[in-house]
Amino acid sequence: MSIKERRKALGLVRKELASKAYVDPRILQLIEMGQHSDAEATERLDATLTLLENDKPLPDWKAIVDQQIADQPDVAKL
Repeated sequence: MSIKERRKALGLVRKELASKAYVDPRILQLIEMGQHSDAEATERLDATLTLLENDKPLPDWKAIVDQQIADQPDVAKL
């Protein structure tokens, strides 16, 4: 099933899923329409949907993304 089909099966609107997965709602819309390929956002959406489908708690995606950004080397210093 597609992200859109899975989202709808859970009764979520785009804004709700985007918030739960820490993805911009506009990016989610473009992914659902097949007009954007953001691997990181797609992976978070898929993981979020899987957790919701299995009634499991969601991680703090914002903290995870913030940590990933902090762990990246500072390109300006290179």
